[in-house]
Amino acid sequence: MSLVIRNGTAFIGAKFVRKDILIDDGKISSIGVNLKGDEAIDATDYLVLPGLIDPHVHLREPGDVYKEDFATGSRAAIAGGFTTVMDMPNNAIPTITKARLEEKTRLAKEKAVCDVLFHFGGTDDNFEEVKKADPQSMKLYLGHTTGNLVLKDPASMEKHFRGFPKERQIVLHACDHSDVEEVNLEKTYATIEGAVASAKKINRRIHLAHASTGHEIALAKTYGRCTVEVAPHYLFLSTKDAERLGRLGKVYPPLKSEQKKLSLWKALPQADCIATDHAPHTIEDKEKGAAGFPGLETSLALMLQGYERGLLDMEWIIGRMSSNVADIFGLKGRGRLEKGGVGDITVLDPKEEWKVDGTELQTKCRWSPFEGMELKGKVHTVVKDGEPIYQEYEFK
Repeated sequence: MSLVIRNGTAFIGAKFVRKDILIDDGKISSIGVNLKGDEAIDATDYLVLPGLIDPHVHLREPGDVYKEDFATGSRAAIAGGFTTVMDMPNNAIPTITKARLEEKTRLAKEKAVCDVLFHFGGTDDNFEEVKKADPQSMKLYLGHTTGNLVLKDPASMEKHFRGFPKERQIVLHACDHSDVEEVNLEKTYATIEGAVASAKKINRRIHLAHASTGHEIALAKTYGRCTVEVAPHYLFLSTKDAERLGRLGKVYPPLKSEQKKLSLWKALPQADCIATDHAPHTIEDKEKGAAGFPGLETSLALMLQGYERGLLDMEWIIGRMSSNVADIFGLKGRGRLEKGGVGDITVLDPKEEWKVDGTELQTKCRWSPFEGMELKGKVHTVVKDGEPIYQEYEFK
């Protein structure tokens, strides 16, 4: 069966144009006008986007499935417009061996409704496992966070830098979590400088996760082969919100002052992509000190607030949530509306207004740090591999 998405304003070649998109056998077969298909979706008044890609999520399976699993997390992704997500390795059962990677891959294939790819965790002693697993990307923890994957031997980072194929991406967690902001940032900046210097010395690609200040972006961009991501909660929340949220406001890296939040906005045009860092925990676990926010279902609408406020172009937002991510991580056929590409499409109603209500979210944790916030722009339809799986703001 073929499917045509008609009369929408489509994001093609980094700009928006009025085009129809035809999908045959799960692939985009034609882009034009007045196209015909066995089935049709009318996208009049809507934006037609490539399926969004999130390079930084924590779907908790295996190990902590009471917080999230591949079924609930992937449904949250689809509801947020993401058809591909990249899962982090610091589960309760970490992804640091070939067997664990194969287990995760199998579980996701059985349960997920979107595509789930996996970053492999690098440790001080799993260099042989990295070779056996042959992952497409790796994550190195250079500072403490949830889990126990932090590198303790200073030589391990460079050893992984040299041993991992240079055409593949290494993602870096470089932040410190000291309670005092200036101490936190001094350590974070020093870690980034060291990682950049090491990568530059051997000419390898690196990617900086969840930058939360403008200076982190500036440090990353001193090296042409370092890309950097920003999570929306660092743009829309600060230490003032952390105080309001109480224990719910704990996240790694910690939320920053209003001044540092403004610095992040000023540096944002230099950022390469947007990542949610979707890190769901139950309310009970948050009360016990767990760090992290759910974010898959609010990320796109939050970034659209930047457009509504005249701070960002729509093209900038969508590019950094689709094609840029595909380029950074070598995801061929994804992130663009082009002939031969994967038939993953997100149809956005840019005018739909809604209020964040945790009880209505797909994520298993059922809460949000943006609870009660009024947003504009909502995912109307998602097509996965040529099949509409989410329509009229709900799953079929």
